[in-house]
Amino acid sequence: MVLTHQYLRYANHSVWGVVASPTSNILLLKNNVIVCPALEKVVVWDARKNVKLNEMTEGTSTVTSLATHDEKTIAVGYEDGSVRIFGLNSKLSSVVLSGHTSSVTVLKYDNTGTRLCSGSLDTNVIVWDVVSQSGLFRLKGHRGPINDCVFLQNSNVLITSSKDTYIKLWCLDSQHCFETLTNGRDEVWSIAVCGGETRLIAGSNTAELRVWSLAQGGELGKRKSGEKVVQCELLGALVRKSKERVNCLAVVDGLVFCQNNDSTIELFKVRSAEEQEKQLKRKRKKLKNSSTVSPEEVSLDVDEEIAYMKTIKCSNKLRSISCRAIKKAKGGTKLCCLFNNNKVQNYTLTPDLEHQPTTTVELPGHRSDIRAVRFTSDSSRVLSVSDGMAKLWSCKTQHCIATVECGNGMCAVMAPGDQYAVVGTKKGEVQLLDLVSGVLVSSVTAHSGCVWDIAMRHDSRGFATGSADKFVKFWEFVLVEGRAGEKSRIGVKHVKSLQMTEDVLSVCYSKNNKLLAVSLLDCTVKVFFTDTLKFFLTLYGHKLPVTSMDISTDSTLIVTGSADKNIKIWGLDFGDCHKSIFAHDEAVMKVAFVPKTHQFFSVGKDRKLKQWDADNFEHIQTLEGHQKEVWCVDISGTGDFVATSSHDKSIRLWERTDEPLVLEDERETARELQYEQSLVESQETTIPGENTENEAESAGKKSMETVRAAERIMEAVEVYRQDKASEEEYLEALKVDKTAPPPDKHIILSTMKISSSDYVLDVIMKVRPSELEESLLVLPFHYICDILVLLNEWLLRKQSVELCCKCTFFLLRVHHNQIVANKVLVNVIESLNKTTRSVVKEVKDVIGFNLAALKFLQLDQQETNESFFKDFTGKVKDVKRKKRAVLKTVASG
Repeated sequence: MVLTHQYLRYANHSVWGVVASPTSNILLLKNNVIVCPALEKVVVWDARKNVKLNEMTEGTSTVTSLATHDEKTIAVGYEDGSVRIFGLNSKLSSVVLSGHTSSVTVLKYDNTGTRLCSGSLDTNVIVWDVVSQSGLFRLKGHRGPINDCVFLQNSNVLITSSKDTYIKLWCLDSQHCFETLTNGRDEVWSIAVCGGETRLIAGSNTAELRVWSLAQGGELGKRKSGEKVVQCELLGALVRKSKERVNCLAVVDGLVFCQNNDSTIELFKVRSAEEQEKQLKRKRKKLKNSSTVSPEEVSLDVDEEIAYMKTIKCSNKLRSISCRAIKKAKGGTKLCCLFNNNKVQNYTLTPDLEHQPTTTVELPGHRSDIRAVRFTSDSSRVLSVSDGMAKLWSCKTQHCIATVECGNGMCAVMAPGDQYAVVGTKKGEVQLLDLVSGVLVSSVTAHSGCVWDIAMRHDSRGFATGSADKFVKFWEFVLVEGRAGEKSRIGVKHVKSLQMTEDVLSVCYSKNNKLLAVSLLDCTVKVFFTDTLKFFLTLYGHKLPVTSMDISTDSTLIVTGSADKNIKIWGLDFGDCHKSIFAHDEAVMKVAFVPKTHQFFSVGKDRKLKQWDADNFEHIQTLEGHQKEVWCVDISGTGDFVATSSHDKSIRLWERTDEPLVLEDERETARELQYEQSLVESQETTIPGENTENEAESAGKKSMETVRAAERIMEAVEVYRQDKASEEEYLEALKVDKTAPPPDKHIILSTMKISSSDYVLDVIMKVRPSELEESLLVLPFHYICDILVLLNEWLLRKQSVELCCKCTFFLLRVHHNQIVANKVLVNVIESLNKTTRSVVKEVKDVIGFNLAALKFLQLDQQETNESFFKDFTGKVKDVKRKKRAVLKTVASG
């Protein structure tokens, strides 16, 4: 038996630094509560107190859409196509809906909150039943990603818009598209309904908002033959001031908010019926003397019905907005803006449309990319540097301890004692930051070009900087005496310089301080002696410049990462290349050795963090979590923690666990996952007898979860068959020998202490409602026969009537031909026909009785409240009357 080397697994410990990511829309709730997307999390902020109230997370997929109806539950769409529903105060989802194959782009509730519409990049629209937690149907017709959707409540119509330039109107009663509106050659990015659902506004790439009139024809049974559900007519266009495309349209209290793909929000006002009547009278009065147009033919233009009011200019580029009306006496509107720079800001609009910013959530994150992260010596804190600021974070609480303003930081190191940090900027400055007092101590113009890297000497007495000005400069820490009344502080002093032939991209000291490695723009790495700066080695072999390098603790190996996606491992004794590894799918941005080992980590623009063994040249594990390019990585002194930062403005902390990691097991698991994924993608489930070209079809999606659920159901049916067979054998044995021992029950049934039929029902009930139909569709027909028998038995016992009816109707529709041709199932189907009708009627009667009782209790409660308040009001009036009488008596006396 071959012995395998075991490693310890690194796992995701925590994520912080993200206020709100620009991957989704934002929700503004009452009491200044804001629901924001934060990569794979949903964060609830109290904007007034600047405090995080809750974090909802499930899985690693990015949040792409948010919606709410009652402000108590939040529907969240993800990049993997799933939709999850969370409680506002819960951390885990209560409902999971799986139907899309690509990222969810939009979510909208209807006015009752029982139906949820989701649109996706896969061009499909799915209408979900939130109560039964399953899909009603899938609407197909668009040829591009879905951008927006709106429910028309008066006529049960759904309006959808897409990048294919079309707006489609769907009748949800008949599940078909009855009208398609074209917007020319421009993609439709957002739609909104206003004026009591009589006007439809669409925003696109052009500088106009197109407006259609909506004349609703009523319900399905009340319309005339051939009459459309909604009659649409193009009225005209509203001219926008901005030249950028529309991102979002929102309507609140007669105000239309048009958020553009820049930093502006344009306001339009939908005039009321009285205002329109006055405007029309004035217009007819002006045209009264005109002989060409009669007063009856005069009508208002679109820009007179919906008038432009003003433009709100924000501080940064907008990603999403959310509005709600202020229900106080003063009135007005609250406006919440999500910016592209990891910031959320609230505005208040008065009834006169004067706006002013009120609250801002920005402290818990950086405004730009984090280009450097560094651990302190005790690994308890992490320093992060970006353009304009440096922040010190606690690894335990993930709270920001200090924020210091600085230049556009590109690299950083911690000074001895962890009180100061040295930052290299894009302008060539070396800045010294005091992390305790939170001030910039000194700034030295060290280079004429960008400072790409800083390397700390391992005796902690100085550091070296490499810059685009082709110089490597050496610095030492000195003690600077303070002015009168001030304490002495640390400072930096330039000692010597080393000129190179090309731009310097990275510098690195060996751990014994004998060698200095310098990577240049000509794709080579040059190694010098530290004391004399004499040339020692040249490492060449990369096809593109080396972006990062690191030397092992024992100073025997150097690893280099390049923009050519490769990592090379070199020996420092002769400069020979031990191994060249194709490491990442994109450029390698940073490499770092784990202290006192020959294991190292690498990060790249492919969003991945990878661990390697430099002795065996093995890939140990891949850690995924970042949603954008990963810029830097740092490892704590003990090697227990790894910190990474990314273009998504997040900082992730990875922890070394006690769980062993065996490479062969990891590879076997990866092969199994790849095989399972290929099974799901290769086999398309089709329902016999259904036309695949229909506009509406089943909302389910085949996935690995549905396949596993089907396997569990088949295993349960096998247990049921074995139990039934053993019972029949026991009954036969009793006919021969009445003292025959009873058969042993299956271990699962004896453990759970239930019958075999109840066990099958329990397994089916544990399948997610949104995945139930797809799981039943996978089952072979000989299992369907047993399930139909069981369904009849469950209905007779009135167990889970709704679930049993759902399964029965679906199986009869899918396997109709085989069931009709099977003589064994004739008695079962006849019994199901009678049982289903009677049981459903009983359930219907119970529900009707309960509804009537609830309505009676509601009316009784309302009457009680009214009488209570009437009595209370009368008592208050009596008290006031007595007070006035006493005051009059005192005044007259």
